[in-house]
Amino acid sequence: MGALTPLPRAGFTAMPWTNGLGTTHEIAVDPAPGPSGAPFRWRLSMADLSGPGPFSVLPGVDRVLVLLAGDGVVLHVDGRPPAPLGRHRAIRFPGDVPTHLEMPPGTGRDLNLMWDRERASGAVDVLEPGARLALDAPIAFAVALGGPAALLADGEYVGLGPEDALRIDAGRELAVESGEVYAARIG
Repeated sequence: MGALTPLPRAGFTAMPWTNGLGTTHEIAVDPAPGPSGAPFRWRLSMADLSGPGPFSVLPGVDRVLVLLAGDGVVLHVDGRPPAPLGRHRAIRFPGDVPTHLEMPPGTGRDLNLMWDRERASGAVDVLEPGARLALDAPIAFAVALGGPAALLADGEYVGLGPEDALRIDAGRELAVESGEVYAARIG
């Protein structure tokens, strides 16, 4: 059975974005910088979005972003066609290319899984009640989206409050009993 570590929303570390244009709430990180220039091996965080602007450029980093809240949010990634973001939909893109967020003034929020592409890999799923997911990576996280969630991590019951997280090391399976759950896997 995998090791389970609760990570309550109240314990996330708030910090300014690298470019100073927003705030990130760090859920968990492996802070070891790499030869690629990546500032960490991997990082899971939640960001407040207050309006349009550029994303920080992070050398050697790949990322998956999932929109939690906000309307009219569009990403412009390195000259590609604009990518409108739907609630709880994932978009994967390199973190070391020019990326610009377009959105009306207001408030939004997203979850970001980022990793050094030379030393790690990442995958994200949004799961609904009844969903089961094989945890095919040494490190996994579950985050309750919007409201409370109940899960089984390797058969052990875990209740999460809104936006609370759970770290699962060496786990085998995640099953969602109730609520929506963001599941991230890091290899």
